[in-house]
Amino acid sequence: MSERITKGSENDYHPVNQYIDEQSKLRRARSFWINAKSWALILIAIGLLAVLLAWAYSLLDRYYVLKRVAGVQEKVIEEKVEQAIAGGNFKKTSENLSNLKDNVGLTEKNEELEEDSKNKAEEIEKLETEISDLNAKIKSQEIIQKDLKKNMQEAFGEKIQELESEKLNSLKEIAKLKEELKNKPDNSELLKKLDELEKQGKGLGDLRYFTARSVDLNNYKLLVKTRFHFKDVRKKPNKIECYINFGDPNLADLELQTKNQNFGVNKAILDKGFKKSDLNKIKKDYCSWNYFD
Repeated sequence: MSERITKGSENDYHPVNQYIDEQSKLRRARSFWINAKSWALILIAIGLLAVLLAWAYSLLDRYYVLKRVAGVQEKVIEEKVEQAIAGGNFKKTSENLSNLKDNVGLTEKNEELEEDSKNKAEEIEKLETEISDLNAKIKSQEIIQKDLKKNMQEAFGEKIQELESEKLNSLKEIAKLKEELKNKPDNSELLKKLDELEKQGKGLGDLRYFTARSVDLNNYKLLVKTRFHFKDVRKKPNKIECYINFGDPNLADLELQTKNQNFGVNKAILDKGFKKSDLNKIKKDYCSWNYFD
């Protein structure tokens, strides 16, 4: 009986051991493939780095090769010229020396012209980008002004259709001048007028309007503009000013101030033959002081 119990208590662990061995093999295999993938990625990265370094070196080497070639070519030309002069193939006459000097000068001049042409092309490209941006702003401002004028019309009737937005007008004038600059990039008058308009435009809001009347004086066609400042487009303007545009880029607009304010006249305008008394008369007769009465 005792012997039978002892034999019955013996266990067979062979299947368990076999399972443990199989799991160990699987872990080792998995570990091997993970390591293999890691090494493969490291090798690929090293390969890509080697390719990039080789490409960078080829570019650098090409640059220095071209630089050395240019230096050699310049030296060869210089030696050939010296040989021609020393060997008698080149007669040292004043005419030949002058031609040689002129050719060197022409080469330098061509290089300057090429550089100048490149700079002008870049300026034109910049102007085209600025004009494109301005046209987008003009379209946006037209939509804004359409809504504002609708409210003004409800308050003041059809006469507000004569009013022009000072901001919208300024944007259009700037765009027009920049279009002209594309054909005349060095025109100092256009550049001066453009600079003035851009400075004025920075302070313009959406609620500033003007109406214009023309008058001829001293062979100039003047535009007398009355400027209306609004805080609310459904109410009368809180401030009215007047100014004169001479239609000449060399003459800045003359601010006539408000109805009861005095104004000064600069020397450039007086030198064109304009008298303060005539300008005062224009202020009295052509500024639209009572437009909203």
